[in-house]
Amino acid sequence: MRYGRELLALAALFAAISVASEASAGSRPSPSRGGFVQPYGANRNVSIETVVEFGNNPQPVTIVENSRINIARVIEIGTGTVDATIIQNGTRNYVDVIQVGGTTNALIGQSGVSNIADITQVGNSTNALLVQIGDMNTGAVRQFGRFNWLAIFQFGR
Repeated sequence: MRYGRELLALAALFAAISVASEASAGSRPSPSRGGFVQPYGANRNVSIETVVEFGNNPQPVTIVENSRINIARVIEIGTGTVDATIIQNGTRNYVDVIQVGGTTNALIGQSGVSNIADITQVGNSTNALLVQIGDMNTGAVRQFGRFNWLAIFQFGR
């Protein structure tokens, strides 16, 4: 099967999008629980979202962006598990994730002409999945932990 890996990664991306779409409404951190969400704006052309979250057992962060230019930045600092799921569909997609915690989990799916992802994780167990579908894909991952897991799938359109 010539396109087996591509189809498998595409199926994983669609599964992540469907899970993220269902979970996005209830997974935003509230300022009273130690989190901070600041959407700078979202329209058909530009979507920028910044999440800064800290404290004991922070809430999972889910960002879904579908504009032409998508920019997502997540900073999570916690004592337990910190989770971030970011799905972007647009012409240009940018993600920057910084996580510090006992267990750090990052799931990033990007589909567009230009995809850029930067992940930094510090914790006992660090886990990251990066799926990029586009013409120009760039991914940088730094993991500082005892148990590190990383999977990167990059495909041209």
